[in-house]
This record gives sequence, structure tokens and C-alpha cells, in this order.
Amino acid sequence: MPYVEKADAETAAGTDAHTVDRPVHSAPYALVRATVLAHPPQTPAAADFRALIGRLTELDGRLADLSHPLCDDLYASRDGHPEDFHRDVVLPLRRTVHNGRTPRPALLARLGDLPGRLPRLALWLTLRERRAALLTELDLAVPRALAAERSALAALCREPALARAVALTSADLLRALERAGTGADDRKARKEEPNVLRYALRASTKTSPLSWFTAVGWGPLPQSPAPLPHVRSWGHEALLDGPLHAVVTVNRTLTAALTAALLDRPHRRAARPHRITSTARVTDGRATYARSRTAFAGGRYLVTDEDEVEVAFGGPLRLLTDRARTPAPLHELALALASALPPAPGAGNAGPAEGGDRGEGNLAAATAFLDRLAEAGLLVPTDPVPPQDAAPLARLSAWLRALGTADAADTAHGEDGAGAAGSVRAEDVTQADRIDELAALVDRFAAAPPHERPGVLTGLADRWTGLLADNGRPVPAGSAPLNLLSEDVVAPEPLRLDGFVGAADHEALGEVTALAELFDLGHLVRRVARDRFVERYGRGGRCAHPWEFGADVAAAWERAGRIAALRPEDSAAFPTGGAELAALREDVADAVRGAPAARTPSPGPDDDVVLPSGLVRDLAARLPRWATERPVSYAYFLQRDPAGGLLCVNHVYGGWGRFTSRFLDALDPRAAEGVARQIRRGLGHGAGERVAQIRPVNGFNANLHPLLVPDEIGPYRGAASIAEDELELFHDEATDQVRFGIRGTGDVLDVLYPGFLAPVMLPRRIAAHLSDHPHGMVDFRPLVPRHTVRAPGGTVVRTPRLRHRHVVLLRRRWVLPSGVAGALREELAAAGTVPVEAVARWRALLALPDQVFLHPVVTAPTGRAADDFLTQLSRPKPQFADLGNALHLRCLAKWLSRHPDGVVLEEALPAPGGSAAPTRAVELVLETYRPRRPS
Repeated sequence: MPYVEKADAETAAGTDAHTVDRPVHSAPYALVRATVLAHPPQTPAAADFRALIGRLTELDGRLADLSHPLCDDLYASRDGHPEDFHRDVVLPLRRTVHNGRTPRPALLARLGDLPGRLPRLALWLTLRERRAALLTELDLAVPRALAAERSALAALCREPALARAVALTSADLLRALERAGTGADDRKARKEEPNVLRYALRASTKTSPLSWFTAVGWGPLPQSPAPLPHVRSWGHEALLDGPLHAVVTVNRTLTAALTAALLDRPHRRAARPHRITSTARVTDGRATYARSRTAFAGGRYLVTDEDEVEVAFGGPLRLLTDRARTPAPLHELALALASALPPAPGAGNAGPAEGGDRGEGNLAAATAFLDRLAEAGLLVPTDPVPPQDAAPLARLSAWLRALGTADAADTAHGEDGAGAAGSVRAEDVTQADRIDELAALVDRFAAAPPHERPGVLTGLADRWTGLLADNGRPVPAGSAPLNLLSEDVVAPEPLRLDGFVGAADHEALGEVTALAELFDLGHLVRRVARDRFVERYGRGGRCAHPWEFGADVAAAWERAGRIAALRPEDSAAFPTGGAELAALREDVADAVRGAPAARTPSPGPDDDVVLPSGLVRDLAARLPRWATERPVSYAYFLQRDPAGGLLCVNHVYGGWGRFTSRFLDALDPRAAEGVARQIRRGLGHGAGERVAQIRPVNGFNANLHPLLVPDEIGPYRGAASIAEDELELFHDEATDQVRFGIRGTGDVLDVLYPGFLAPVMLPRRIAAHLSDHPHGMVDFRPLVPRHTVRAPGGTVVRTPRLRHRHVVLLRRRWVLPSGVAGALREELAAAGTVPVEAVARWRALLALPDQVFLHPVVTAPTGRAADDFLTQLSRPKPQFADLGNALHLRCLAKWLSRHPDGVVLEEALPAPGGSAAPTRAVELVLETYRPRRPS
């Protein structure tokens, strides 16, 4: 979808009346991510089990609280009975109480009047009797609850949407899903049950888009949102009950690898216009160029190998560097170069037009020179398929057929070697036929029923493997499985979102935006990059070749990551302005720590940490001047807790349309128009200021998105409205910022990268372009206290909720290190089919809610941003676990085995389980925009 400029009047009309007087405003729309399937309602049998294990957990907690004082009472009771009674009865009982065990009946029979003398012992015995009765009830409830939960799981497994999504993941998993859908009760079905349930939960409790697990929609928000005393229930609304549309796209890693392989053939490469790889940095008669090659390693994105190469900068290279800034056919470059070369010795005055030695010799020399440059990677062919092309396979096929047709015409005219050339180059048509077969299979996948999808994928994998191998790009041994295609499911019509967020929500999120800035890594990245730039080019300095500063930007990300906490011991590494930011963080943290201390009694680990409203409201005015010289946008990923009306923040990432962008081409055109309009409004440009978008793909399908602003940056003019070689970086002394400028016009440029792939995974030569707006790595954890709990295997760290008004910024968390997680897993595995007692004991010990999400533990950063990013991608994804659900308890030990390094338990808020009605997981992505502070 091309960018369409909208009138200023329309822009003004899109301004929300309720945000005019506030420095931070919300976008007048939201992206919606919702599970296609609903989480099943709770059956009566499941509700009975939940109530019983809840009562057991409460009893275990009371017994644990009673054990220590009761042990003291038993120790002090020595003077009230004979020594042998104390030795034979009291001491064994004390050990039993201390260890939380069930006393032997023979020991209880010998207690005599001890319970009458020790009230706590009498209470303890009563609680133990209740516990025994509860266990008897649970023995009867477990089979009924398991049967009910398995029936609900089987119904989910019969849903076509789940089968379609799972078929994209694994053929074996699809077969297991189908068996579960039939209600199979054999050993194989039980072995597969934990994995099948995990994917069924993925389809009904998680909102990250992937195939038919989650659908995406977009809708406008009301112009003047009401206070919303009765907020619509997100999970129960029929938001996505209308028609859904699946968008299937071939994997761009494969198409890019195939394109590179096809261009290895000389006749195809020679037919493409060529360009110089980069601008030339010339020093003392030598020129340095940025050179890059992409390597196919399987998986979802390409690996870029980059370096800088230095060569002598003579007249021919100088001419070619200037001439090949815009791609040109090789024969034109050769002629231009040959005409500029001096005559060959002994050639006389004969020129190229006369067929003299000068023309032929110079042309041969020029052609050889170009060949050497191409071999060295300094002269590169243009891609026959633009990176953002909507149909890359069709474009590749058309290009090859055009080559084949031209070859056939040459053969018909009887040129020298026509037979050989025709035979070799007729292969282009054969290659085009094979590519058309791939395209047909991709189209077939979109409409294929679930049981046919694995076969289509197998056919695609076989054809891709063969085609790449036949063209000299075999799939590397040991690579990740081929990612053949992507599938996004969207609601093409705008959604009705009135009643979802109210005025108080917008106001609270606007206030939180300043807090997000304070704890955002992006400000540190900018300041570190600023310092490196000034050190290298001086105050007010200019960098004529932004590619040469790419390594500095990558280093800025890594250094900022190492000092992200702004600890006093790292103060020597703080960038300019870092100390100011650290002091403000400390002031805010002190105020937050001091706020709950005034309460009586003192708050415990289960009490929410509520940010002082005045502190958050006034924080924007306290941010450093350098931090507010440029506008900022954030994307808040939100869920509503229907029980308490809380607005829960799942993530805070960078805004500027990034998390909407990849879906815009499949949504109603009003979505792209609204996003484009909001970006212009958020930037608030004046005279001499422009915005451009950069859209690298690098094989990652989620980076495909439309142009949302008037200009785009590309490698050369023609591929985009602004070429990379037209840009420069400069230090703006007035704002103390490193900015992009356009040489020749003097325009100052904002560069937006609204793609999904982390900048650290993209080519370093465009690192500065990707990081012009680096915000969106926000961490509020320094604001919550850490409490410790001793547990088997080690120490558990607990953190409470963090709230600003009704907005939950952090949920309660329990960090179980590997030793504790291992002890829990072993106890669960040894406790039988449904480990009721073990789960109740651990829930009581850690004060866990009945519904949590399992997360991997956060590993210590290595300081290498790309490695840390890849490590994060390889870890298990968050997963819902209902500790009040019999089937979940049966699978819990298996799920925990996916976390050998430890696990983080986070409260599920909102909680999917235990509802009387089917409930979807629904998440809104709402953007806020903070304009730059006027100088």
C-alpha cells in the first residue's frame, strides 16, 4: 500500500479532544490481538477440584504458620510431664511438626492430655483432621476433574483453527492433536498429553500472532472516551466473530538465498544493472568502502557478513564510484570507463567508433576492471526482486522468463555460439517453471484443510532443498529447519472498540510515559552514540558516510546494555548526561520505597507497590532537557482484568506504528491512513524537517510493511526516494543530538524503522538509520523490592505488583533458581499422577496464586547484543499453568523440565481459568506520543 499524503485539515480532525491540553496523547486507534479460540469454561467437576485444592493450600499454609510456635510450645512443655513421655511422645511429635509430616496413628494414641495443655497442638490436630478429610474428597474429585478437563481438551483439539495452526508447526504434533480430539485413552495419548495441552493453551491464552493461534484486528477509538464505569469485558466480547482472512507469505530468507544463487550465473548477473557498494571514504589517495555479503544459514533471517575494504583510488575507480552511484548496465559502465581511458600504446588516432585498437583494447581493459571489482564485492548487481515486493516468486519467475525469451531470440538470429548459449540459457525458463511450482504450493497451503497442510509443507521443503542445491546454495548441514512460509490471520474490517478504554486509562498511560522514558535503554543508547560521535568528529562535526559510524552505533547498544542499571560503581562509564539520569532514577526509587513505609502495618511481599500519583504526574517536567529534545512514542501492550478492572501492561515497546505495520497491507485501508496521519502528528515537524522510513527485510517476513511516510531510504535512487549516499550524520550543538541530514538541501531528517527484527540483527552499515529512534526497551523492575523465601533447593526471590493508579506495570513474580525448580520438579514427579499434595504445599510455601505463567529465567547479558538476542529467542516461550486444574497438575513436571536453568512464575492477570463462560485472551496495543519539548 503506497503512502498517501493527507490534508492538514484531516490531520487536525484526527486530534482527540481529550488530549489537546496534555503533553502526551494516545493514538486514536488500537491494534487488537485476540486468540481465535476461547479458553473453555470451567465445568462443575473442575470447579469442585479447584475449590478443594484451594482449601488444601489454605490449610497447608495455616499448618506451616503454626509449626514454628507449636514446636516452641512442645519444647517448653517438658516440665508438665514425665521425662520418658517427653522422650517417647513429645520429641517425635515435635520432629513430625517441624518436618510437616503426618503423625503416625500410634503416636497420636499416646498424646493423653497434651492437646488440652497446649491449645496450639489442639488446633494443629484439628487442622490435620480437616486436611485428611480434604484428601479423601480430592481422591474422589480427581478422576472426575481429569475426565472433564480431558473432554474440554478434546473439544479444543477438534477445532479446525487449532489444527490449521498446529499443522504449520509439526506433522507429528498434528497427529497427536487428532488423537486427542478423538478422546484416545491409551499410553501413547497420555505420553503426548502435556505437549498437546501446551499447544491448546497457546491457542486459547496467548496473543502473540502466529497462524491461526491468534488473529489481529484494528479499530478506531472514540474521539472523547467516557469515564467507563462499566468497561466492556474484552475476553467475552465477540470482537473477532466476523470473517477472518489468512495471509500466507513465502519465506523471504529462501527467496533471498535463491535470488543470490541465480545471480551467481554470469549471464544473469551481467543482465542486471550494477552499483557501487557504498560511498568512498578517501584518505591519502586510498578509498575505503563498506562491503557486505548475505549468507544463507536456514532459519528465519539472513546472516550478513560485513567488512570494510581499502583500495587505491585512481582515476578509473573515482569515475566509476561517481557513475555507479545509480545502477547502470555493465556495458554502459564499461563504455564510459573505456572512453575515459588514455589511448593504448601504438593505437594512433583511431577511436572506438572506427574500430581501432584504442576502442577494443580500452573496452577489454574496462570490462576486466569491472569484473575484478564485481569479484571483490565492490560492484554489486541490483536485485531483480525489490525487498518489499508482495509476490517475490512471481517476480523472480517473470525475470527468468524474460531472460530466457531474450536468449531464444539471440539463438534465432544465429549469433556465434548460439547453440551453446541457447542450451545453457534456456535453463532460465526451466528455473522459472520450478519457481512457479513453488508459488502454486504456497497458494495451495492457504486454502488447504489441516490434514493436507503437512503434505504441502513437505512438498515445499523438498522443492526448495532441490532448487537451492541445484543452484549452488545447498541447505547448510545442521542448520535450523527451513522456515517455509508465514501465515497471519486478520480481521479485515475495522473493529468496534468503544467501551474498551476510557479517559482514565488514557490519562494514566500518558503519565506513565515519562516513567517509561526514565527507565528506557534508548536514552542511554543515544547518549553513548552521541559521545562516540563527538569524540570521533568533534562538536558540531559531520560524518559524510553514515555507514562508517555503524560499528559505533552497535558498540553503543552493547555499552548501554552493560550499564543499563546505572549503578554507582559504573559511573566512570556513564555517557554525557548519564549521571543526571541516574540521579533522577534514584530520586524516584527513593520516593517509591518511602511511600508505602508510612502505612501501618508495614507492607509485605503480597502488597502492591503503588507509585505516588504526584510523583508520576510531575516526572515529565523533571526529565533532562537532552532527553526531551526529540519526540518519543511507545506501544503499550494491554490486557484488562475483568475481576478488578485493572489495566495490565504486558510490554512497553517503541511506537511509531511498529507493531501495527506488518498487518496494515491486510487490514482496511483506513488503518494505514490513520497510522500515517498519527506519525506525522507525533513528529510535529517544522520547516526544514522531514521524515523517512527505512524498510530492510533481511529475510524476516515480519519486516514486510507498507510505506507510512512520504520518503524512504534505500541503497540508491530509484529503489527509494532518498539514497543512502545522500545522507550525512551531524552533531546538532543546539540540541546536543546526533541527527541525519540530507546533503544539498540541508533538511534535517527523522528516520523511522517500523520493522520487527531487532536492529542488532540487521546489517551494521545501516545501524545508525535503524537507531535514530531507539526507544522501547523499558524495565520497571528497579522500582520493586525483592523478598526472599527459603525453599527446598535454594532461595526464591519474590517481587510484588507495581501499579500507577489502576494500571499494573509489573505483575507479582517468583524467581525459582535451578536448584529450587529441580526440587519442585522431582517432588512433582514422585507424587503420582496428579500431585495434589505437592502442589498445595508449594503454593502455600511461596504464597502462589492458582494461575501463573511460566517464563524462562533472565540470563546475565554477555555484552554482545546479537548473541543475547539469539539466546533470548532460543529460550522457551511463556506458558500458562493453572495450579487449580487437575490436568495441568498432571503435566506440570513435564513442563518444568523445559526450564533446566530455573523458572519464573508470574501471576496470570487476567486469569484465563475458572471462568463460567468461554473466554478469549484479548490484548490491545495502544500507542502514546510525547512531542519534543520546545526549546
